[in-house]
Amino acid sequence: MISPTADRQPNRKRGFTLLELLLVLAILAIMASIAVPTFESMISSRRIQQSIERLQNELLEARVEAMKTGQAQVFRATIHGDSYSISPWLSGDEASDASAGATVMTAGGVMETERTETGAVASTASSAGGLDSESVKQLDTDVMFYAVETLVDARNALEIQQSGEIAPLPGVATAPTSGSMSSPLLLYPDGTSTTAQIILADVHGRRMAIQLRGVTGRSTNMRLSAVDASTLPSIISSATKNP
Repeated sequence: MISPTADRQPNRKRGFTLLELLLVLAILAIMASIAVPTFESMISSRRIQQSIERLQNELLEARVEAMKTGQAQVFRATIHGDSYSISPWLSGDEASDASAGATVMTAGGVMETERTETGAVASTASSAGGLDSESVKQLDTDVMFYAVETLVDARNALEIQQSGEIAPLPGVATAPTSGSMSSPLLLYPDGTSTTAQIILADVHGRRMAIQLRGVTGRSTNMRLSAVDASTLPSIISSATKNP
């Protein structure tokens, strides 16, 4: 039998205690501390992937440009830096036949051709031993050139000598030191290229590489084993560039 006073009892809803709220907040804080680094790592991983894919596409475009124009293209990068350039290339004695904007490597450094007031093409001094300032590009934030290894052949040995450097014997792989310019990677009008491996790294020590086969000029990209991030130079720090 239902008590006549039962209908007069107020409905009470149980709330959360302070202890329960604090427990929920603690769990959320722990989850956030796990999720945020993971999310940042995913973004960083995407950056190196984007950089490697963009660079591979640019090398392919340069190869096509060399085949279309009959003028070789040269790639150089700053080791343990994020800057690189891909420019038309001619040996020093071909400067008189160069089109405006070509890059000519000489013992004095990088020479860039430009059209004069008379309509002729002449060479003007540019930055010695550096990148072509007109075509310099950068990798994505927190990504750098870990290494650029090139296999010396007769053609890029000539390019190394004309830029004032000592060329290794043909068949020897070159791997410049930190802060220096990479050895030249050439893409030729016949569709071939310098045999080379370009390795990128990010702030977490992840590495990816582009490998070029000289005989075919074709490239493939692959993921390499990671390295200890603490061993990477500080130039890779995001403080050195805008995101």
